[in-house]
Order: sequence, then structure tokens, then C-alpha cells
Amino acid sequence: MLKRLLLVVPLILSLVSCGPILGQLMRMADGVKNFQVVKDDLGDLKKGQKILVVGPFETAPGAWDIARGDDAVFFYNEFNLAKYYTAELHMGDRYGKAAKTIAEVKGKSAAQLKADYQLESEPGLVMFGTVLSRDTIVAPTRGIIMEVGYRLEFYNPADGKSAVVEISVREHFKDCIKLVVEELTHRAANAKS
Repeated sequence: MLKRLLLVVPLILSLVSCGPILGQLMRMADGVKNFQVVKDDLGDLKKGQKILVVGPFETAPGAWDIARGDDAVFFYNEFNLAKYYTAELHMGDRYGKAAKTIAEVKGKSAAQLKADYQLESEPGLVMFGTVLSRDTIVAPTRGIIMEVGYRLEFYNPADGKSAVVEISVREHFKDCIKLVVEELTHRAANAKS
């Protein structure tokens, strides 16, 4: 009986400890997976820039929304929490096509955007987004880990030019957009104007 107990106790301990070990091993794969400027450069994303975040984001085939419009709201919040940019939010038709909202916004000057959407100030940039991919997994002792990819367009209403960035991250679901904003801030601070 004692021999059986001595054999079972280490087996139970090894099974119980697998979750935390696997959770910590999975943490090593977290972070920014890809960052690519696919059009223009990040020169316009200067500190103190006023950004109008336009939602809801588009979704690429195979990608999905957590809730329509949530990505835009989370970016708006994270931009303001980071205090590197000042953000305001405009939510277009939640159930309509994002392309219609984008065309409407791009047809306006910064002054028209401020007046039409009752913004506090004229935006220096307007951000549109596309969710390129999204997947979630449950990590032992860590919770829900999300792998998400975004295409972010920063449109300048003054000159009509856009910078486009594609970024993918893997992080705890509540910190994904925070990580994207941190990486954007870091890259923009080091961009040549």
C-alpha cells in the first residue's frame, strides 16, 4: 500500500504542475509577431497627433469581430491611455459596410470632420482598420490568449495621403491592442520625418 502511494503521489504532482509549466512556456511565444509598413511611412504619427479612430473595422475573410465596433473603441481608449496621441472616436453604421463610412470620411476636410462629427478638435490623422486574422487559445493558468492581425490606415485629411501598417501580435486578449499601440508609438518615435 505504501509503495502504491509513493508511486501515485509523484504522478499526481507531475500532472498538476503541467498546467503552470505549459502556461509559462506559452508566454515565450507572446509579443509582436509582425510589423510592416506597407505604404508610405510613419512620419505623420508624431507625438501629440490628434487621431480620429473610425469604426467599425472591416474584417478580412476568415477573420471575425469580437463585437462589431469593439476594436475601434479599444484603439480609441488605448491611444488616450498611452498619452502619446489624443484620440476621438467616430462610429459609422455598425451593421453597414465599412467602405461606405471610409468613403464618407475621406470626402471631408479636417474642419468638416470636426463640425460634422462634433469633435473637440480637427483631426490630424484618421485611422481606419481591418482585422486580418484572429484566433484564440486557452493557456493553462493564463486565460485566453489571442493572436490577431490588423491592417491600420492612417489617413491625413490635409493632403489625402495614407500610411498603412500591418501588425500581428499574440498576447493575453485584454492586452493585444495595448501592445499594438505601444509598438506603433515606439516605431513612430523612431521614424524619420
